[in-house]
Amino acid sequence: MKKAKKWIWIAAAVVILAGGITAAVLLTRNNKEPVYVYGFSEGIAGMTDYYDGGNESSGMVTTDRIQPVYLSSTQTVLEVLVTEGQEVKKGEVLFTYDTTLSDITLRQKDLSVQQAKLDLETAKKELAVINSYVPISYHEVVVPEETEPAEPVGDLAEFDLTGKDYLAYSGSGSTSLTPKYCWLRSSAMVDENMMAALFAETTENVLFVRFRHTENDAADGAVTGEYGIKMMRLSTADEDGSQSYTYRYSFFDPNAAVSNAPVDDGIDWNSGYTAAEIASMRTAKQAEIKEMEFNIKVAEAEYSIMQKEADSGEAVAEFDGIVVGLQDPEMLIAEEPFLKVSGGGGFYVTGSVSELELGNIQVGQKVSVMSWDNYMSYEGTVTEIQPFPQESRYSYYGNQNVSYYPYTVFIDESADLQDGYYVSMTLQAGEDQSGLYINSAFVRTEGASSYVYVRGENGRLEKRTIQVGGSLWGSYTEVLGGLTAEDYVAFPYGKTVKEGAPTQEGTWDNLYGY
Repeated sequence: MKKAKKWIWIAAAVVILAGGITAAVLLTRNNKEPVYVYGFSEGIAGMTDYYDGGNESSGMVTTDRIQPVYLSSTQTVLEVLVTEGQEVKKGEVLFTYDTTLSDITLRQKDLSVQQAKLDLETAKKELAVINSYVPISYHEVVVPEETEPAEPVGDLAEFDLTGKDYLAYSGSGSTSLTPKYCWLRSSAMVDENMMAALFAETTENVLFVRFRHTENDAADGAVTGEYGIKMMRLSTADEDGSQSYTYRYSFFDPNAAVSNAPVDDGIDWNSGYTAAEIASMRTAKQAEIKEMEFNIKVAEAEYSIMQKEADSGEAVAEFDGIVVGLQDPEMLIAEEPFLKVSGGGGFYVTGSVSELELGNIQVGQKVSVMSWDNYMSYEGTVTEIQPFPQESRYSYYGNQNVSYYPYTVFIDESADLQDGYYVSMTLQAGEDQSGLYINSAFVRTEGASSYVYVRGENGRLEKRTIQVGGSLWGSYTEVLGGLTAEDYVAFPYGKTVKEGAPTQEGTWDNLYGY
């Protein structure tokens, strides 16, 4: 994902931005300052439910000794050869018709299906990029002893600056105390190209650079000004599988000694998105793919039916049965079948259910079925649940780490469904996975116990043991006890995070240091 290029005019930016940007986000400077605590209602500390989608499915309608015959807008009935209540034999002609469908119409329908498949492949690639994102994570902050920044090794005067806008000449840049010293021409600006070039010399993804201006831009000129910029390199996977980088930056005081302020802000930026943001993007893209795949199936079914119509001018009985319905073609409602032959059967649809929902489905259970042909809803009954998961589970929607089991639904012959068309089905259980899920970064462990720091009734911080369950998406932990959605928890690292410390409700800005 490409981000807009950031241009940094050093002199102006320091006046506007120097100060708060590099404030430590996870530690306060002394014990008198409150510790930030974060709630669940804002989604910062965690969440109270998430959508799984394991109870929804779709499938193609098949018939068992029931034959509904629909007229399309391109069909004109020429002659009806049967009457309602008449017994018919398999292969007997029911009526003849004329059609206005042409080869061009069929070709256009086929091209629209192929284009939809290309769009689907693009959406799947976009989902693969989202799935490659690594969420922002946190680590314990190590606070160094008070130390003065290291001076540069070597003399800038030894270098030829002709034709150069900048020159890195000393230091590793690993911390603000061991910065990379870089001469910068007074008319030059720091942009993504310069940051990319500086990162090319290291495998690290954080770089502290101390830019210096010199008198008359001369190598042997006196230092006239200097500015500290903390650079961050974020890695993303492009649609073609290649790696690309985007860059963030903030400012630091190049002359400040370190006391209680951490050099490390405790944040591993990775993709730049939180686990919840990535989950939201993934869910939205999965829903988009699910709809696209369903629409393609419907379009393919429509094409198959159109092709069958164009190939013949006769509708014949598919089995021995009785004509149980026959409409006047001049008075026919589009969503109703023109003719229906019954041999005592009905309609079947096969769907799939996630293993997480297997306990909520049983033979005989009622299922809501909706036809995407006429948008009518019907009630079906589960007749069979397969004991083995399907070989290729639905991999773009619902939980990616569970298996899906096929089940069969029967709808009686009174429904106006059409063989070969698709319907959606919804089990009447388990849409939302309720519970409490805390961001795993807020949980610490001691032996076999897990604990968090929580704001107590007196507004002071207290250490509390909690009972935890499984992991969700690798970034959230299920809370089984010891914590409620009304509690506020602190990021559990830093000198000031201790029992009895005063607390203050924090925001996303406080957590990430914006």
